[in-house]
Amino acid sequence: MKTEAEKYAYIQERSGLSKKEFALSLGLSKEQGSMLSRGKYKPSREVLIRLAQVYNIDLTWFIANSASSEGDTSMVSIELIDQAAAAGPGLEIEEYANRRLIPVPQCLIAPYNPSILSAVSVSGDSMIDEKINDKDIVIFRKSQAEGNGIYVVSLGNTLLVKRVAFDNLNKTVLLISANSAYAPREISGDELESLKIEGHVIACLHRF
Repeated sequence: MKTEAEKYAYIQERSGLSKKEFALSLGLSKEQGSMLSRGKYKPSREVLIRLAQVYNIDLTWFIANSASSEGDTSMVSIELIDQAAAAGPGLEIEEYANRRLIPVPQCLIAPYNPSILSAVSVSGDSMIDEKINDKDIVIFRKSQAEGNGIYVVSLGNTLLVKRVAFDNLNKTVLLISANSAYAPREISGDELESLKIEGHVIACLHRF
């Protein structure tokens, strides 16, 4: 992605909103949003501020031109929680787990600001069909529940990486593994109180 138009369309797609809903969330009309996504409209300062405030977009990345972004290998620091999240039956949460910073390519986490991201290592094989393997590191947007997707979640005293499906009508949450050896787990009733969405997984660093 080299242009602001391409980046705008990319952010809209990742938001899960329709083109109209996304434009309205930024104070734009549907027509203005469409023009921006086609490079026919320059985002105002107000729109840029809303992108940063509402979607936590790194504006340095957004406004960088094609010359500066071509072949970009710049690195940013992400907080790694020294606590494995189980891609399997679950691991106990370490309340006082150490934290340290790890370098990651900025292009891997774009368009997000690194300050709103964290990372944990993965233990187990229940997400292998999503290309998330044992010892990989998943990067997640903290405290972000934005529809069905892959999340880091805590359930009671366990930390998990799972695909999560929300059923608001029936007030249930389904935790789904990406490995047929593990059955889905439905969370409902009182058990929902012990479920916390830690963050939406946006990227994975593979260990070789």
